[in-house]
Amino acid sequence: MLKIRNYYISTFFWSTASKILNAIFGFVSVPILLDQFGKSDYGILSIAMACNAYMYVLDLGMNVGAVKYYSQWKTEGKLDLLERVVRTNITFYLFIALTNILLLLCCMFWGSSLFAIPADKTVLLNSCFIILISFSVLNWVGAVFYQLLVANEMLGFAMKVQCVQVLLKGILVAFVLFSEISLLTYFFYFTLIVSLPVIPYAFICRRKSLIKSLLPAFYFSDLKIVLLYSLSIFALTLLQVTAVQSRPIILGIFSENGDLAVADFRIVELIPAFLIVVCGMFSSIFLPRTSAIVARSDKQELIDFANTWTLRTSILANLLCVPFMLCAADVLFAYVGPDYTHLSIWLVIWCLTVILQIHTTPGNAIVLAYGKTRPLVVVTFLGCVVSIGFNILLVPSWGLGAAVLSYLLYVLIIIGQYYLYYYRNILHLQSMRMFKNFAGPTLLALLVLGVCMILSNYIPGIESYTTRWEAILICGLKVIVWGILYILILRVTGIIKSFTIRDFK
Repeated sequence: MLKIRNYYISTFFWSTASKILNAIFGFVSVPILLDQFGKSDYGILSIAMACNAYMYVLDLGMNVGAVKYYSQWKTEGKLDLLERVVRTNITFYLFIALTNILLLLCCMFWGSSLFAIPADKTVLLNSCFIILISFSVLNWVGAVFYQLLVANEMLGFAMKVQCVQVLLKGILVAFVLFSEISLLTYFFYFTLIVSLPVIPYAFICRRKSLIKSLLPAFYFSDLKIVLLYSLSIFALTLLQVTAVQSRPIILGIFSENGDLAVADFRIVELIPAFLIVVCGMFSSIFLPRTSAIVARSDKQELIDFANTWTLRTSILANLLCVPFMLCAADVLFAYVGPDYTHLSIWLVIWCLTVILQIHTTPGNAIVLAYGKTRPLVVVTFLGCVVSIGFNILLVPSWGLGAAVLSYLLYVLIIIGQYYLYYYRNILHLQSMRMFKNFAGPTLLALLVLGVCMILSNYIPGIESYTTRWEAILICGLKVIVWGILYILILRVTGIIKSFTIRDFK
């Protein structure tokens, strides 16, 4: 029992450390790369990475299906079957890598006409695609060994490797800061670092005898069961990834200056992405608990969990997101300089979208525990199509705003399904009570936000900072005032009495 407990503690620690380090790297690297390479070249780099990121849908859900069956067969002692499927999975991922390469070649051949970028930037964009093509095989095959490590309860090791990977990325960015290397040189070494984990993953799998041979095999009849299961997950994953990853691609295609629009997107995206990573850690906590409640068929416990944690998650989401809404212009000034403070309105709307998205995390965990996801696939398809159409329609006039507003629309469609269908018809919860648990603390947070913004107008010189450190100081003072007022009003209204880490147990 102690060994199992230590395993989960270690895995959670390294998984959390990996996510936080990745978020910090993304947050710190953007202003450095912008300053060193310029907004246009950084935008070209972002377009290439966005195209490659979207192609991860080619995974077809195997990342989930493989782990499920590897774990099951290991427990059942079907080690020969496991060996055949893993080696055939290597072949499968080699086919995926080849498909990825062909699609990137298409982006190279038609990129100049597809993306709204200056003609003199076409060579740079194509060079980025060539670098991505060069490492496609390593990137995809590494997924096979990662899945095998996770199935054998060695996720902690994989997370340690990813922490080292982030540190290497940090060293590379530091090298960019203190030397004069080209964008392509940086991108080559960055992509190399991203591809490197395949080496320790494969080495440990072989050393621990998790696999007898690293050579590809062709037992596709054995792989079929994994693939069929994975395809059931693929539809939902495809739609979710499309709704999220298509936004910078659409900006690159339909904007007047695609490179500049995508650069603006990446600047604003980092803060909401960081907030989603932090808040997303609740999913790993909620799902095991909701699965146990559903297994016990304890209706009252399920209702109590849904209501209590919708309230608490909403409060935590507000505590994390509203400070960035209050200090949006200050944060952007301190982050990337005064030339980008005009993007603050889109940062505010995006942070509000994150609050809306995160507050349904407990409800989503219950839905997954029941396993009734088919209606979710249908509505996700609708939300994906509508939001993409909305994005394309608004890009010419709104630019970055089109990507932000279309994502808000997508989130509202998904949330609407939870309240109008899942909560009432599937989970048999009171939708209005769930909404009140979210709306109460959120409206108070926004009310205090408004009060703080009004008060700041009566403090002379509060917006007249000239350095980034002054902006950070002003931002810190605003957040402290808002935080104290918000917590006090939550206590006075009786919304919260006590709230400690023990509540997660």
